[in-house]
Amino acid sequence: MNIETRRRIIQHLSSVMERIIERRCVTEPFDPNEILLANPFGFRLVPIEVWKGAKFERSFVTTLGQGIFEQLAKIIAEGTGAVAENQHDTHLRINTWRLEKIDEILKSQRESRRAPNWEQEVAEILALNNERYEEVIVKSDLYIRRPDGSQEFYSFKTVKPNLDQTERAKRDMLRLLAGDVNNKAYFALPFNPAGEGNPYREAGFTIPYKLLNMDQDECVLIGAELWNRIGNDVNTYDELLELFEQVGEEYSPIIRREYFGI
Repeated sequence: MNIETRRRIIQHLSSVMERIIERRCVTEPFDPNEILLANPFGFRLVPIEVWKGAKFERSFVTTLGQGIFEQLAKIIAEGTGAVAENQHDTHLRINTWRLEKIDEILKSQRESRRAPNWEQEVAEILALNNERYEEVIVKSDLYIRRPDGSQEFYSFKTVKPNLDQTERAKRDMLRLLAGDVNNKAYFALPFNPAGEGNPYREAGFTIPYKLLNMDQDECVLIGAELWNRIGNDVNTYDELLELFEQVGEEYSPIIRREYFGI
């Protein structure tokens, strides 16, 4: 990453942390009585610090949702010289046979009558043509147009997406290719819950496998593979982790002091 990209990422992460601290320490401070009322047995068993930490953790995870990762991805893509946009609408004119085939594939996979195979599915869809077309709009969490004119579309999801989220994303991705074979569409998870470098399946979460082969389909990008592609550099993921750590070193003492009082 260049210096300006790093500066923008640090600034964005810092603003996120400021909002979390403001909420937890000023606007919605921790109230032990809320825990006492909601969980009178548990309240009496463990130190109050456990509940206070859990409260902050929930607030942090909610704020640092996929939206934050989408915004960071936009910053990183722009740093490579690309044009990038969050929540981008793509208008497509798609052959009706292709649209019907997409729905047929997804239905059969939800009913466990067909195993996912991205390359085969795309080939089947693109082989269909007739004289009828429909206008379709696909919204992508992140759109990138590279300097060479190539276009990439990313559907960011939580690292353990449910079946409906996965199906909506895959439908959009297949429609993007059905409308233009040159489009590149990706199912994007910001990190691997099984640990970077391990098969996704080792996280013990198998729901998306009904629709996508999470370990083999080329359209699935997780963790380092995702960030390095967006940044067009094999070091992007490691550099991003370093920036998170740098911001964490600044705000961890503030959280200890202002929130935990230690």
